[in-house]
Amino acid sequence: INQNNKRVMQMEILIAVLSSSALASLISGIFSLVTARSKKNNNLEAGVRILLYDRIKHLCNKYIEQGWISTDAYEDLLRMHEVYHTSLKGNGFLDDKMSRVKQLPQHQS
Repeated sequence: INQNNKRVMQMEILIAVLSSSALASLISGIFSLVTARSKKNNNLEAGVRILLYDRIKHLCNKYIEQGWISTDAYEDLLRMHEVYHTSLKGNGFLDDKMSRVKQLPQHQS
């Protein structure tokens, strides 16, 4: 192997090493970004779940104490509970209150 071929081979090896390091850094950076975003989304989802839980509980207590619920309010409350329970994977703590609200007389709003 002559001197020029040897230098070309050394350069190719150096480029391969640097490229693999750069690729590893890029993949690591992307993974860190995705992990951070996922954690942020999980925290945001937990916050929304807590706020929705509090709102549903407050409205259920209000309508149970009032003794009736408007049709519009009932439909809104059902949608909120569905999102809380299904989409946000809320627990079943509000199911009893929702069943009591479902038994209330409904008035047109």
